[in-house]
Amino acid sequence: MPRHEEQTTLAYRPDELFDIVSNIRDYPSFVPWCSGAKILREDQHEIIADLVIGFGPFQESFRSQVTLDRPRELKVHAIEGPLEHLTNAWTFTPVADKTHVDFVIDFQFKSHLLDHVANDMFHEAATRMMSAFESRVHLVHMMQQRRAQHPSA
Repeated sequence: MPRHEEQTTLAYRPDELFDIVSNIRDYPSFVPWCSGAKILREDQHEIIADLVIGFGPFQESFRSQVTLDRPRELKVHAIEGPLEHLTNAWTFTPVADKTHVDFVIDFQFKSHLLDHVANDMFHEAATRMMSAFESRVHLVHMMQQRRAQHPSA
């Protein structure tokens, strides 16, 4: 059962980072191996979503429950699909004018074959995920700054 933990400090506010991670609809456009996202239910405390993930010839869909504690923390748990379990947490802690980010993911597939394939790719995938979210927050931040400087553009 793979587990990955990563920490970094980014020059963004916790709410900016929280908004990127909680915007599940956009995952297929920037999260590696995510090819689909459908929100089934959403309010300010919880999101229920179906995600399609794939690597190589494998494509699997799973349903997750995302618990929101804005702007401090998001917790993800798989509730249906090919995963025996999935827990994922993002924690955002303000540090001066930056934010310390803690990212933890732990999962196991029900299928031994999928679990074996995922184990081989897991740490690379988790590292690429963190990098994808960092790139995304940078892009969104730059676009917002540009709109603020040129509102009619």
